[in-house]
Amino acid sequence: MNDSAHGMPDPSMKLDEEGQKQPGAVLDRPAYVDKGEWYHIGFHMTAAVASVPTLGLPFAVSLLGWAGGLIALVAGGLVTLFTSLLIAGLLEFGGKRHIRYRDLAQAIFGSRLGWWAVAPFQFAVCIGCVIANHVVAGQAMKAVDVLVRGETSVTLTEYIIVFGCANLILAQCPHFHAIRYINAVATVCTISFSIIAVAMSIYDGVTLGAPADYTLQGDPVPKMFNAFNGLGIMAFAFGISVLPEIGATAKAPAERTMKRGIGMGYAIILSAYLTVSVTGFWAFGTGVQSIVLGSLTGPSWVVILAWMFAAVQLFGTTMVYCQPIFESFDAAYGNILAPVWCMRNTMVRLVSRTILIVLGCFIACLLPFFGDIMGFIGAIGFTPMDFILPQFLWIAAYKPKGPKKWFALLVAGIYTIIGIMAAIGAVRSIVNNAVTYHLFANL
Repeated sequence: MNDSAHGMPDPSMKLDEEGQKQPGAVLDRPAYVDKGEWYHIGFHMTAAVASVPTLGLPFAVSLLGWAGGLIALVAGGLVTLFTSLLIAGLLEFGGKRHIRYRDLAQAIFGSRLGWWAVAPFQFAVCIGCVIANHVVAGQAMKAVDVLVRGETSVTLTEYIIVFGCANLILAQCPHFHAIRYINAVATVCTISFSIIAVAMSIYDGVTLGAPADYTLQGDPVPKMFNAFNGLGIMAFAFGISVLPEIGATAKAPAERTMKRGIGMGYAIILSAYLTVSVTGFWAFGTGVQSIVLGSLTGPSWVVILAWMFAAVQLFGTTMVYCQPIFESFDAAYGNILAPVWCMRNTMVRLVSRTILIVLGCFIACLLPFFGDIMGFIGAIGFTPMDFILPQFLWIAAYKPKGPKKWFALLVAGIYTIIGIMAAIGAVRSIVNNAVTYHLFANL
């Protein structure tokens, strides 16, 4: 692999007679572009999407009921598969390879509008995911410790710090393609904890005897707001606001490689989501915990194994959502013409990535409330980035007419309304639960 920070030159870059970069020319094709096989894309997709929120989907279904939950789940999967394929078809729009979501939007919408359409949402999602992942990883490690040793004096804050320290090391992987093996392990972990959750939910559903209660609890208004929050959780579960960054690693022809990888990713994602959601809600009904593993009563060693897989998987997800911010610092402060491991680039990574991980870890320790965070991030970040923006990019780029255009606008309009409802539900949930919040809570 070429170890320069930027390898293949952009076709539009002007070179002198000796092939050297002229002063003032822009070189924006990192060495990892065109490196990834389709299955690497599948690993990145699965790690980014089918993370531990998979295990929160039975709870989301419990807020919506059988019909509403399954309709929202299937619709979310089909719509994000559709929008992911739209983005894959835009990666080489205008004859240029677009390796960042904001670059793609700027190429289609113009510099100012394109940046504002993507950057604030993407960076908010990425930072929010880093915080949420630290929280749930700490909870997973604490669950393992309690199941193995009984009550422990080690606090959730300390588990979160352990997870953060490990991320400080992984964060030094220089670019997206370099984390493909981490995401391969994360994919195996997703499949593993999903299988355990399904099997143990069926086991509990059969052995507990008493039928689960599927009736939505409360008065009509609270039920409505709970349903809104459930939609936000599902938006979080299907979110993947880094698709062009994943596409940057795809081997040419990029569109074909991406579409094969997306197919692999969604085969795993939808299989895990549907089976975990159906069996988890069937077994425990509206009493299911926000993470279904907390409801399992089967053999403790199996539950321990599932929590361990969940904790390990979160390393992959965290690294995926760090990449846009990492790359921004690398481009702004690194030497793009020097090797990735030269002193300057290494120090930029060491300082900037340490700051991001430490900040995310600190906020996670300060406010360790994963369920509420998950719904809110899904509503304000993933919904616009993954359910709405791709249609408008596609329409602006190719100017389709007739049923295709109106279908895309209809989907975008429906999910705009859903995103607003989900945001309202998430904020209400946070406000209602605020009385139980305290800083550095040991949940």
